[in-house]
Amino acid sequence: MKAFVTGGTGFIGSHLVDQLLDSPEYSEVRCLVRSNEKWLTGKPIIKVSGDLNDLKALSEGLDDADVLFHIAAIVKAPDENTFLQANVESTENLIRLAQKKNVKNLVILSSLAAVGPSNGAPVDETAPLNPVSMYGRSKKEMEKRVRNADRKTESIKIIRPPAVYGPREDQIFSFFKSCSKGICPIIGNGKRPRVSMVYVSDLVNGIIKAAEKTDPGVFTYFISGPDTYNWDQIRSVTGKVLGRRTIPLKISPKIVKKAAGIFEDVASFFGKYPVVNREKANELVLEWTCSNEKAQKELNYKPEVSLAEGISRTIHWYKIHNWL
Repeated sequence: MKAFVTGGTGFIGSHLVDQLLDSPEYSEVRCLVRSNEKWLTGKPIIKVSGDLNDLKALSEGLDDADVLFHIAAIVKAPDENTFLQANVESTENLIRLAQKKNVKNLVILSSLAAVGPSNGAPVDETAPLNPVSMYGRSKKEMEKRVRNADRKTESIKIIRPPAVYGPREDQIFSFFKSCSKGICPIIGNGKRPRVSMVYVSDLVNGIIKAAEKTDPGVFTYFISGPDTYNWDQIRSVTGKVLGRRTIPLKISPKIVKKAAGIFEDVASFFGKYPVVNREKANELVLEWTCSNEKAQKELNYKPEVSLAEGISRTIHWYKIHNWL
């Protein structure tokens, strides 16, 4: 089969490309590349130069493709319009073009953020969509556009991961970096809120299994790890892997929100938008858990990487590549 991948130069997309290249099922892997190949450098992909606004490049990537993996998205931006253009309109245009090219197998990456916080029990695919951030609202609208574009002839799978971690990840990385210095920042009391996480190879396995489902229609799946966790558990595992004692720095939600506002205001003077911003703070103080039961039943998905193994692999990679 021939695959066309958007977002292949990024964290999740590059791991997907690695697995597609290793799979005997895929004879050709095309990747949309804006400029820097990053994690794809030196790999036997077919490079399609352009971005999600380049219809000629998208058309080239989709020609005779068997599967479209749409992974590209932005996760932080200062305004709704930027999210709308990057995550919603680009996705809708890509799907319409794929339909014109008769590509019938599409896997679209969304997020738990489209649904919103879980408030005491893991959410499943029947939960209403109540996002609390601009990013989450853009993913909700994206999913709506995907369903509206459905012609009942394509097989479209929407994948909603929770927090994703693993080698090459550069945002959750800041948590591990702080722990490596002996300080473990924890929002809340350590027991609450709980979070779902998924190691990147498990997510990629779920994405590829979704591509194996070819029934016509639009299907939605949470792809998460084997359990939910609290921050005391995450701190304990991280400390053991690092081989050092980590002091928990427990931060109240009010302080998180206040600090994020300061970071955002200061960064604005330099024309930047920080990773820790008001939007992100609103998400961090809430509970984010989801159930992967539907994916297990319908896709035969089974997460294989425990929290301890995933953190061990991740930190080992950071050390080898001198990130820690």
